[in-house]
Amino acid sequence: MPALSELQAGVYRALTSGDAEAIAPWLTGGTDPLRRFAIHQRHFEASLASALVGKFPATAWLVGSEFVTGAARAFVHAHPPSRPCVAEYGEDFPAFLARSDAGGAVPYLRSFAELEWHVGQAAIAVEDVRYMPAEWAVDDLIKLYLTDSSPEQFELAHEEVWLEIRGSRGDVEITRLELEGTA
Repeated sequence: MPALSELQAGVYRALTSGDAEAIAPWLTGGTDPLRRFAIHQRHFEASLASALVGKFPATAWLVGSEFVTGAARAFVHAHPPSRPCVAEYGEDFPAFLARSDAGGAVPYLRSFAELEWHVGQAAIAVEDVRYMPAEWAVDDLIKLYLTDSSPEQFELAHEEVWLEIRGSRGDVEITRLELEGTA
């Protein structure tokens, strides 16, 4: 039997890669241990993808839940959690979305999803302030989502903005900061 650290590393690789052949000799019990392990692989992917989709409901509102769910499943394998707390998982998801083929069709997708990430993190904090630059006025767009507003027509401004996201125990405030030299 391998050392515990070797066993843990092997199980981690099998979960994240989807290939459990290397750990097959370590699996015992039942008639088909690889089939049983596949249940854990599916749960690993589904639970983390579900957690990601749950953190980005506005992004799913913007580009469609099917796209976000598919990207979340791919993200889980490309970027498995590096910390034990699922609440901290997903910070790199906006960049991953933007690099996808479909994400390239929405030039402000990364900025919008990053803003949603910061809003979500600020909302669950005891007290938190975050700052974020964006090339698009995505604060206007996320405010539509947060207020459940649907204007007849909406044109997103392509302009550089700096945002302050302040949150405390479920309340979130987004403020656009003045850039030096503008008034």
